[in-house]
Amino acid sequence: MASHGDPVTAPAGAEVGLYVDLTSPVALGDVIETQTGRRYLVVRVRVQQRGKYAGRQHLRCLVLNPLDAPAFNPVVHTIRWYKR
Repeated sequence: MASHGDPVTAPAGAEVGLYVDLTSPVALGDVIETQTGRRYLVVRVRVQQRGKYAGRQHLRCLVLNPLDAPAFNPVVHTIRWYKR
């Protein structure tokens, strides 16, 4: 994961990995937004099929520049970080 950066501190444009336990499906082109306003553009989605966390969505995302408005109207999923 280190080669792709920490999702909390990675600079705009970096690719990072996230996983979410949302009930709604996440699709390519959607945006994940944290409670602080940091935004991530989803570029790949994999849904975990087995195990304790079946249904968890594993995402590859690009960190968006906080000053740039999206050029399209994406679906935005708001998440809240929780302690590991």
